[in-house]
Amino acid sequence: MMKTFTLIFLVFLSFLLPLHAQVSLGLRGGYTVSATQIKNAQGYKSNSLGTNSQLKNLHADLIINVPVYRSFYFQPLVRYITKGAYLRPLPYKPGILVESANQLKLHYLEVPMNFVLKYPLPMGKIVIGAGPYVAYGLGGSYDLDLMYNGSVLSTDSHNIEFNYKDRGIAPGVQLNRFDAGANVAVGIEFNNLMVLGANLSRGYTNIDRTSSARITNSYFSVSLGILFDREDY
Repeated sequence: MMKTFTLIFLVFLSFLLPLHAQVSLGLRGGYTVSATQIKNAQGYKSNSLGTNSQLKNLHADLIINVPVYRSFYFQPLVRYITKGAYLRPLPYKPGILVESANQLKLHYLEVPMNFVLKYPLPMGKIVIGAGPYVAYGLGGSYDLDLMYNGSVLSTDSHNIEFNYKDRGIAPGVQLNRFDAGANVAVGIEFNNLMVLGANLSRGYTNIDRTSSARITNSYFSVSLGILFDREDY
């Protein structure tokens, strides 16, 4: 899988290099609110965006603008992002010790591949678009609570390596390194080369590789940054 991801990235770069004269680049960073939805056969279901399970973190982007036709652009990003959530405790059974994951953090190198329309305004351009994304898991961590009769006895932190040696965030659950889904984006490119953007992302890949649960990621982010140049100058 790692070889496949590397091959896709190299093909992506080879496509951009001949277009260097037409392509503009930029950097931006911002604030992320994420959630990880988990549903298993026992009926456990975690919360999603808009609830108190949200994890707040930061992200960083490399922006690439590729003109396609008039106001239509291909605008991929290379994004470092932390996804995850505060997970609800597992249902407890009286008199039995239960291990339940608490805070989950997953670090990804993500490539959203958006197709956007840019509408000119006196102050710059409004940008509206959507597209798929693929993401490669770099690592992560989670807090595991030891619970008895609904009370937390102790909490230990564990690393996630995305391999078969992982203990898993819950009994029988191990995570896949790759994630994929779709996102929508809006933003403004100001005439002074500053950029402001927001996007909503929804994962459709089940990142539980054991099939004992369905686990998906989602997040909302806002970003601020700057373009190094403009492709229309």
